[in-house]
Amino acid sequence: MKKIFYIILLFAIGVVFNSCEDELLEKTPRDQVSDPDFWQSQGDLELYLNGLYDILPGWNTDGSAPSADLGTDIVIEAPRWWGGSYTKVLDGTVNVPASSAQFKISTDWPPIASIPTYLGGWDWRYIRMVNYFLDNASRVKTGSMVDHYIGEAHFFRAWFYFFLLRDFGELPIITKVVGPDDEDLLSGPRKSRSEVADFIISDLDIAISKMKIGSQAGVSRLNKDIASLFKARVCLYEGTWEKYHKASVFEGKTDGSAYLAKAAAAAKSVIDGGNYTIVTGNVDNAYYNLFVQTDYRNNKEVLLYKHYNSFTHGFGNSLWNWPSTQGATREMTKNYLCTDGLPIAVSPLFKGDSTFSTIQVNRDPRLNQSIIVPGELNYVALNGSQVLFTMPFMDDCPTGYELEKWRIKSLDPLRTNQRTWDIGYIIFRYAEALLIYAEARAELNQLTQADVDLTINKLRARVGMPNLVLSSIVTDPNWPKYGYTLPNYLYEIRRERVVELFGEGFRFDDLMRWRAHNIFVGKRPTGVAYSDIKSKYPNVVVNAQGFVDPFKTYLRTGAYGFKPEKDYLRPLPLDELTLNKSLKQNPGW
Repeated sequence: MKKIFYIILLFAIGVVFNSCEDELLEKTPRDQVSDPDFWQSQGDLELYLNGLYDILPGWNTDGSAPSADLGTDIVIEAPRWWGGSYTKVLDGTVNVPASSAQFKISTDWPPIASIPTYLGGWDWRYIRMVNYFLDNASRVKTGSMVDHYIGEAHFFRAWFYFFLLRDFGELPIITKVVGPDDEDLLSGPRKSRSEVADFIISDLDIAISKMKIGSQAGVSRLNKDIASLFKARVCLYEGTWEKYHKASVFEGKTDGSAYLAKAAAAAKSVIDGGNYTIVTGNVDNAYYNLFVQTDYRNNKEVLLYKHYNSFTHGFGNSLWNWPSTQGATREMTKNYLCTDGLPIAVSPLFKGDSTFSTIQVNRDPRLNQSIIVPGELNYVALNGSQVLFTMPFMDDCPTGYELEKWRIKSLDPLRTNQRTWDIGYIIFRYAEALLIYAEARAELNQLTQADVDLTINKLRARVGMPNLVLSSIVTDPNWPKYGYTLPNYLYEIRRERVVELFGEGFRFDDLMRWRAHNIFVGKRPTGVAYSDIKSKYPNVVVNAQGFVDPFKTYLRTGAYGFKPEKDYLRPLPLDELTLNKSLKQNPGW
């Protein structure tokens, strides 16, 4: 089966608008296409949708490569980056915005650049773009890919709606381009989060029914398996949200079990499809190698990725020397088991973390392949000599634990600055399907050893770790204190998720859907032992135990100030509440 991938281009979006979905509430939206010859062929449908692909996540185009978990409890930013959106949420410092994000698109036809990649805020412009497509796609009468493209549009609407659901909870459900006469939509209330989740799932069901399996006729795009995996992600999110937020101000209308069953079924459909697998190799580098490739077309674990060609487009990632501006936390490293399969709190193999030289000894190889420590290979120079890593760059890495994941180690002789560029950005990979299936089955109290062997143990086998055996799980005294008790196997599945998906952008959502504020509120993230860095950085501030305390370095005296009664959702902008009296502010704001 051909690899599904996405090549970064400056796409022409194919249609333009001069207003947003009021940003939902604006009274006079206009959306006419300037070119009367559009909507004549399936090529027009493809052209229109190409612009939406550019909004899918990818690397920053400034050459840096911040982890997508940046600003959570496991990856924190350097002082000059402090205050990113997720950090503000965990820190409890979000303010109610005065207005929604303002955005205007030129009415020229056609545009010469792709639509912006920004997603965030009470922002409805992309929903409007998809609705416009769906309002007009039926004008194309023939073509073998017409249904597939309509399926893509339903996927994209689900994609955009999911981020709005995650941020705001209850939402209006808009399925057409809103005109000035649609007073019921312009002035209507929000639907419950359960209704919104059901709407997202229905869009994905349509996408799954219409989209093809894999590449067709050389077209590399979204496919049926990707839609199924995203459905599993959405259902797991909502199922666990409604389970763990039950009886809180953020609850849905269910106990979450129906969503969890759908999550398991959708993930299992990807597994049973047989189109993807976990890529293995040498246990000492197989996991690392997965994340330093420039071309994933023949990689059987990757469902969708962005391909970068900086020679053509000026985009790239100088990853060999830019894993900084962030640092993994010491608390993150504690998730990794020892090589005997036991937690560090009980394993006789654990050598401690009081020095760089011991933290990776006898540990799950994914730790060694995710962060770099002194003595390891930093990069291979052009003359073939090896340059070893000696000291973290504390000015940009606040914890001292620099990321090795995504750090390519060969310099490029064709580059004037010799930095290696163009690592692909993985958007969907097969490991997520395995983790979702295991977690959903566990949440439903249906997990079997066969399920674990099908999922968790395949991930552990890649790095040579012992199997998880349900009948012999050892209690870890350091299991996270969520404020509620879990079955021992669910603690271990959550651990596996942190370890396998570290840095890939799942952590913030996991904290929110698990109602996990108890593990970070009032806590201060820490870093490496001061003894390892004091020779070069004598003024770095440390805590009483001798570990780097980044918050003190930032001149912060407090800890994460997340407020559980309000910070699980973001506030609606004040102007939207003024324009539409039926909208109600989220709890606590």
